Amino acid sequence: MPGAEQGGAQPDDELRGDLDDSARFLHQMGMQTKLDLSDTTARLHGLIEELIANGLVSMRKLEERTERARAEDRERASKQAAVHVSPAIDKYAVTDLPDIDCASLLSLCKARCCKLTFALSFQDLDEGVVRWEYGMPYMIRHAEDGYCVHAESQTRRCGVYEKRPLVCRQYDCRKDARIWADWDNKVPAPDDATGIVTLRRRK
Repeated sequence: MPGAEQGGAQPDDELRGDLDDSARFLHQMGMQTKLDLSDTTARLHGLIEELIANGLVSMRKLEERTERARAEDRERASKQAAVHVSPAIDKYAVTDLPDIDCASLLSLCKARCCKLTFALSFQDLDEGVVRWEYGMPYMIRHAEDGYCVHAESQTRRCGVYEKRPLVCRQYDCRKDARIWADWDNKVPAPDDATGIVTLRRRK
């Protein structure tokens, strides 16, 4: 391309970076709006409690109505879109990692952990290597077979091992009943025990 600098960033790379930044901004603004709404709801409840304290509202009736309203709010929140991001921890600086020979166990466990789902960190997003679900920002992306898109279809080895998220680095499958029915005797869990479920970062 005339005028392009040798070895410089290509237009497509720059456009992808701009789109990623824009999407992240929109997701963050959406989440801020949701948080603001929650704060407004809390203030409203506080106002009602003040009315109770002044004898203007029945406490018993208010508690009944408030509990019902909270249950309805939780139900609505569970169905709404949300932005999920893992804590800002440098994944390359963490050294206390499980000592598990995953490569030698793949024939038994079938890489079941790669069917679990979790949120990426901004560090992962900035690297632009690990892919996320566009409909569920920023959860790890899965293929149609239920496995992480980075789990190679034939070997199930991780295709982004060096860049893998912190959650993957810290995950310990040995006491996870979704992976092993009996770790000591290397008996895998039933094939349908995993599903697409949340994998949380080890504290």
